Amino acid sequence: MGSVTGAVLTMLLLLSTQNWNRVIAGNSYDCDEPLVSALSQASFSSSSELSSSHGPGFARLNRRDGAGGWSPLVSNKYQWLQIDLGERMEITAVATQGGYGSSNWVTTYLLMFSDSGRNWKQYRQEDSIWGFSGNANADSVVYYRLQPSIKARFLRFIPLEWNPKGRIGLRIEVFGCSYRSEVVDLDGRSSLLYRVHQKPLSTIKEIISLKFKTMQSDGILLHREGQNGDHITLELRRGKLFLLINSGSTMW
Repeated sequence: MGSVTGAVLTMLLLLSTQNWNRVIAGNSYDCDEPLVSALSQASFSSSSELSSSHGPGFARLNRRDGAGGWSPLVSNKYQWLQIDLGERMEITAVATQGGYGSSNWVTTYLLMFSDSGRNWKQYRQEDSIWGFSGNANADSVVYYRLQPSIKARFLRFIPLEWNPKGRIGLRIEVFGCSYRSEVVDLDGRSSLLYRVHQKPLSTIKEIISLKFKTMQSDGILLHREGQNGDHITLELRRGKLFLLINSGSTMW
């Protein structure tokens, strides 16, 4: 039965991969481009600003424009800095600085993301809300790689703590690449065939992951047969999913 489920696993991993080139390259691809530096002023927004020279458009990393970064009118936990990347992107890392040459920097913050700019999710790592440790001075850069990465158009930085002898001050950069998703559209009369290598597959841990949308309440979503009469079937019956595993003599 291991060869069947292993083959199904291989097929699903290939189908769910965002870019076929990444599979060919063995999951080594470049997704670390700076995304914020080239954005227009209109792509930045915030809860408030201390003055016109402290506006959100001055929050680019290593820039000294205006007052050298974004600072809100009042430093409290209700302030936020938001960027619109223009389209859905894959975000793999973030970096922060404080306000240039000032005593204004953020020591802890939350990162939120959205596709619409209205419904927000907090970044989580291992199913727990994860707060980022920020800066200890105004000009050093603190960099975090996001594992897992974020797929979103909008990002929002929410300061939680800041230098007690100053106020909230923030400059940011976001790293990543364009998000591309491979989608297979089946009309109920078509099928997708993937042939695996004849060499037996051996896996320590087998995980099957499948995302789908359908207007039908019944149908077979996945079926794979082995060489010894064993097979695995994922079937939709009256809106409920059934996973059938047959090892030749035993049905689960």
